[in-house]
Amino acid sequence: MPLRTYLYNRFSAQKFRLNGIMPSVSLPLKENLQQFFSDHILLNDDQLPPKVDLRPDMTPVENQSKIGSCTANSLAGAYEYLMKKATSSYVDVSRLFIYYNGRFKKDPNAPITDNGCSMTKAIEALEEYGTCFESVWQYNITSVNVKPSDEAYEQAKDYQIKEALKININLSEMKACLAQGFPFAFGLRLYKSFDKAAATGVVPMPNETEQGRTEHGRHAMLAVGYSDQSRAFIVRNSWGENWGDKGYCYIPYDYLTNSDLCFDAWTIRQVENDDLGHDYWDHDDPIDYQMKALDVDDNDDDHEIQEVDEDDESDESERENRGRGHGRGRGRGRGRGRGRERRHGGSSASSSGSDD
Repeated sequence: MPLRTYLYNRFSAQKFRLNGIMPSVSLPLKENLQQFFSDHILLNDDQLPPKVDLRPDMTPVENQSKIGSCTANSLAGAYEYLMKKATSSYVDVSRLFIYYNGRFKKDPNAPITDNGCSMTKAIEALEEYGTCFESVWQYNITSVNVKPSDEAYEQAKDYQIKEALKININLSEMKACLAQGFPFAFGLRLYKSFDKAAATGVVPMPNETEQGRTEHGRHAMLAVGYSDQSRAFIVRNSWGENWGDKGYCYIPYDYLTNSDLCFDAWTIRQVENDDLGHDYWDHDDPIDYQMKALDVDDNDDDHEIQEVDEDDESDESERENRGRGHGRGRGRGRGRGRGRERRHGGSSASSSGSDD
């Protein structure tokens, strides 16, 4: 059975899927997706406000559940934000559509499995195929490896991106991107201490001892703001609104600007525009988000990164349907995802897979 990686909280018995983002090894193939944000910066450091917060125009935070769709979730959040800015109305796009086609772009001849995808392949899929509405291709995890319907592909032609810009792992560049009104998706190496953010949203900086351990996992998220007062980025996660600060967390500047820990930072565009306005600049920045963590009594032993042997949800559902005499029909029930959990010893939870 495939090996899955989870961030596990022993106290709450919650676990969250990791390693849904595979590191990219090359730029996207098309020229319009190979741009660099450094060529589009309009603001120097002196012009940047002390705080930017794009959350008022973000759609509700969603939950990726137990499948490795974090890359698709991060890009869906970015796309929905762009649609809100362009049309003043909320849309809910299909994360599963993006996730399927991001994996298909890696190798059209390979079987589709729930092993995550790279940021660049998901971006290529958004540019080539677009994305449909959630109502057309719903987030049913038992369909994680099922090709979307013809109706989904037809509608998705109207919802494609125009450009993608790579962002250097650099504080000034990241802040400028957000100040110009663009959230950016990124990959991050997570350690068990990341789970401390579950209660408050405040992510601790992993210490040198933790960074030297083999037990870690990769996760994609969406940066939607920053605060100089807190010296932290405001980040949208995909573990539901009950996690962190209503689904968001605050990641230290030093964490997100460490190129050994943060990778594959990209922003997407629906229209060719370098600046979406300054609606959410805050020149006061009165809140120190780090203070949220002071009143929480947290035990390091509550957190763990686990590897689990388990089948894909779609495989489990298919077996259950065959057992009921339903043949190979597309299962709509939620699979039980049986598996054997492994606590980490010396082996790495970060699989070495990469995606080009």
